[in-house]
Amino acid sequence: MNSTLTTFFRGDYMPHGHCYLWQPGILWMNVISDLLIALAYFSIPCALIIILKKRKDIEFQGIFVLFALFITCCGITHLFGIYTVWHGIYGLHGIAKAVTATVSVVTAIVLFKYIPALLALPTPTQLEAARLKATEEKIKRTKLEVEKKANDIFKYATELIPTGLLVVDNNQHIRIANTALGKMFGYENDELVGKPLSTLLPQNLASHHQSLVDSYVSDPKQNYAMATGRVVRGLDKKGNDVSVEINLSTYRLDNQPYSFATVSDVQKIFNEKSKEYEQSNRIKRAIDATNDGIWEWNLKTNGVWFSQRMLTMIGADTQKDTPNLDLWKSHIHERYIDIFKKQLSSHFKQKSEYDVVYLGLAASGKYEWFRNRGNTIFDHNDQPVLMSGTLTNIHKIKLLESELNTKTQFLDAVLSKSLCGLFIFDIETQSSSYINRQYTSITGYTADDLKYLDYLKGPSALFHPDDLGKIDQHMETIMNARDDDAHTIMYRFLHKEGHYIWCLSKDSVYSRNEAGEVSAIIGTFFDISELKEREEEIKRLALDFSTTFEQAAVGIAHVALDGTWLKANNKLCDILGYSRDELLSMTFQEITYKDDLDKDLDYLKAMLEGSIEEFVMEKRYYRKTGQLIWANLTVSIVKSDPLTPSHFIAVIEDISQRKYMQHALAQSNKALERFAYSASHDLQEPLRKISAFSDSLTQRLAGKLDDEDAEFELERISDASTRMREMIHSLLQLSRFSTQPINKNAVLLSDLIATIAEDLSPLIDESNACIEVEHDCTIYVDEHCFHHVFSNLIANSIRYAKKDQPAIIKIKGEQQALQTIIDVTDNGVGFDSKYASEIFAPFRRLVGRSIPGHGMGLAICQRIIEVHNGNISAKSDINQGTTITICLPNETT
Repeated sequence: MNSTLTTFFRGDYMPHGHCYLWQPGILWMNVISDLLIALAYFSIPCALIIILKKRKDIEFQGIFVLFALFITCCGITHLFGIYTVWHGIYGLHGIAKAVTATVSVVTAIVLFKYIPALLALPTPTQLEAARLKATEEKIKRTKLEVEKKANDIFKYATELIPTGLLVVDNNQHIRIANTALGKMFGYENDELVGKPLSTLLPQNLASHHQSLVDSYVSDPKQNYAMATGRVVRGLDKKGNDVSVEINLSTYRLDNQPYSFATVSDVQKIFNEKSKEYEQSNRIKRAIDATNDGIWEWNLKTNGVWFSQRMLTMIGADTQKDTPNLDLWKSHIHERYIDIFKKQLSSHFKQKSEYDVVYLGLAASGKYEWFRNRGNTIFDHNDQPVLMSGTLTNIHKIKLLESELNTKTQFLDAVLSKSLCGLFIFDIETQSSSYINRQYTSITGYTADDLKYLDYLKGPSALFHPDDLGKIDQHMETIMNARDDDAHTIMYRFLHKEGHYIWCLSKDSVYSRNEAGEVSAIIGTFFDISELKEREEEIKRLALDFSTTFEQAAVGIAHVALDGTWLKANNKLCDILGYSRDELLSMTFQEITYKDDLDKDLDYLKAMLEGSIEEFVMEKRYYRKTGQLIWANLTVSIVKSDPLTPSHFIAVIEDISQRKYMQHALAQSNKALERFAYSASHDLQEPLRKISAFSDSLTQRLAGKLDDEDAEFELERISDASTRMREMIHSLLQLSRFSTQPINKNAVLLSDLIATIAEDLSPLIDESNACIEVEHDCTIYVDEHCFHHVFSNLIANSIRYAKKDQPAIIKIKGEQQALQTIIDVTDNGVGFDSKYASEIFAPFRRLVGRSIPGHGMGLAICQRIIEVHNGNISAKSDINQGTTITICLPNETT
C-alpha cells in the first residue's frame, strides 16, 4: 500500500516538456495559454460572487456557486498543467482533474434537475406585460389613496375652522357639518350629516327659508353671498333658540348645486368683543401705571402720537404742546441727533433692533438719560409704514450703573492684581462659577478649561488622590459652618502642565439657597509649593545636619556668648571625656588650659566687636581625667540679625597625636641635621687632605714626571675630590631646605628675576643669553629659596643652549583663582620626553661630563617647591627646547 502511494505521488516522472522536445515556441505557447485560461477561470467565479452579493434576490444561487466551483477547479488543473511541464507530479495532477470531474458531474446533475424550473421562468415579453399591469394597479391604488387623503385633509381642515361650516345639497340635506357647528347646536360629531336643514330651523321659519334658498339657487349667475353677516335664529338639539351670524354662498359640483354656509355664534362674538374691550382697558391702565412714555409715528403721513406720560417726561406742556417731530428733536441733546439718525437708518434698512440710550431734556429742565425702544410695521415692499415704541427715563439707573462700574473696576483691579487666587464654587453644579486672573496664573487653567474638566472628570480629578479624604472633610466642615467662619486647608492641586502644586486655601460660605443650605463657597489660596520645597529642604538639611553633627569625625559644639556649652556632639564628649549632660552644665573656660585662655578670649572679643568673622587656633583642654590634650579650634559666630550675635559654633579636632608626631619629627630633624653637618664635616676632612696632598704632589713633581699617565691620574684624583666636596655641599643644601623653616612673603616675579639676572650677569653676558618676563605676577614664597630655584633654572637654560644659537629664556606667570602657574621656557637642546620625570632625581644627569654639573640642582628645586606645597614638572623634546612648569598655591599669609 505504502509503495503504491509513494509511486502515485512521486515527482520524478518525465516532465511534460519532453513531449514538446523542449522547443521554446511550443512550450511557452502552451504555458502562456494555460496561464491565461487559469486567470480567466479564476476571474469568472469572482464575477459570479459579486453578482450574488449585490443581487441577493436571484433564485437558484446554488447553481451559481457550483458553476463558480467548477470553473475554479478547471483553472487549478490548468495551473498543474503548467507545473508538469517542468516537474512530473502527475499523481497530484490527476487528483486535481478528479476533483474537477466530480464537481463537473455534480454541476451537470443539479443543472438537469433544475431545467423545469428554469424553463418556467417568464420571458421578457411576459415580464413587461406583468410590469405594465402592476403599474396600472398601482396608479389606481395611488389615486384612491390620494382621494382618501384629500378627503381626510378637507375634513381635518374643516375641523380646524373656528366657526361652524355647513354644506347643503340641492335637496336641502346636510352633507358636511364640522365639529364647531355641532357644538354650536348641541350635536355630536357627524350626527347632523344626512339630516334635513330644517332640523336646525324653528318651525315658523322653515318654509320662508326654503323659498329664499330656492330663489337663490335657481339663479346660477349669482356669485355673491346671499346673506353676508346676517343674524338669524336657529334651533339647537334641546329645542332652544340660538342666535347665529350666517354667510351663505353656492357652488356647482358635477352639475349639482351645493350651498356653503359659515355660521358664527353671536353670543361668542359678543363675548370676544367684550374681552377685546377689557383687554384694551387693561393695556391702557397698564400704560398709565408705568413710568414709560408711549409713542407712535406714521411714516406715511409723518404724524406722531405721544402719550400724556411721554409729554410730561420730555418737559412738554400736555395742554398746549401738540406732538410732532420738531418737539421730539428739541428734546434730544445735539450730540445724539446723529446717533438717532444712524439707528433709524439701520433699523429701516436691515430691520435690526431699535434701541437707543441718549441724553435728553427732562421735566426737571436738565438733561437726563433716556432709553428709546421701538419696532416697525413694513408693507409688502419692505417700506416702513408705522413705528411705535416706549420711552424710559433711566437716569437713576445710569447713575447707579456708573457707581457700580466704578466699584466693579476697583474690585476687578483688586482681584486681578491680588497675589492670591480666588474662586467661587457652586455646590449644585459642582463647578467653579468664578475665578480671578491670579487663579489662572497659579494653576494654568482658564474658566473654560475648568468647565470642561468639571464636565469631563469632575472637580475631584484636580486634587491629589492622597488629599481627597481631608478635602471631603474640609467641605463637610464648611457645609456645617456659620457664614462668618473661615477654614484653612493645605492640599495638592494638579497644574495644567501635569505636575502638582501645593496650595494653602482659606474657604468660607458665600451664599445659601432658600432652604438655608450652602449653595456656594468662596475661597482664596496661595501657591506654597516653594515653601513646601523649602520646608522639605529644611527638614532634609536638618536631618543631614543632625547626622553630620553627631557622626562627624571632629567635635562640634554650639557655645553661648558667656562660654556655656549649648550643644555638643558625641565626638566632642569622647575627646573631652565628659558625658553630654556633664559638658552642657559647664563653660569652655573651666576646661581650657590657663596659658591658652587669654588668647582664646581675645579672639572671641574681636568676633563680638565685628573685627573678625572667625578664627583658628591651637589650644589645650583638660579632659575629665585631668589629662592635657591639644586641639585645633575653629570658631565662627552666628547672628540672629546683622547686629545681634546669637552664639558661637566651635569645631574641635584632637591633634594630640599630631603634636606628638611633630615634636618627634622636630627632634628627628634636629638629629638628622646634626648628623648631616657631622657627616659633611667628617667626609670633607679626608677629602680636604686628599685634595691638599694631591695638589702638593702635583706641584712638587711638576716637570719631573716623565710618565704622562701618572700626571693624568694625579689630575683625576684632584678633580674627583673637588666633585666630591661639591656633591656633599649639595646634599647639605638639600638637607637644610628640607628641615629649615621658610619665611613666605609676597614677591613680585619680575623683581625676583631682575635680581637673579644681575647676579648671573657675567654668565649671561658671556653667552649672549636673553631673559624675558612676559606676564608678571605676585607669588607668596620664601624669596631666598626661590632665588636659588630660578637661578638654577636660568643657569641650566644657558648651560644647555645650542652651540650656534644664544639662549632665549621666557618666563610667564598666570594668576588663577586657587594657584599661580609659572612657565620657564628656553630654546635649548632639550631632552627625550621619556626622561621628564627622572631629571628631578638626585644625581640624575642626561648628558656627559662635557657640561659641568653633578645632578643635584633640579632635585633641590623640587624640594624647595614641595616645601611651599607646590609642584614642578618638565616638558621637552630633543632640539625643541624645554619648559619647566611651577604650580604654587595662592596664599595671603
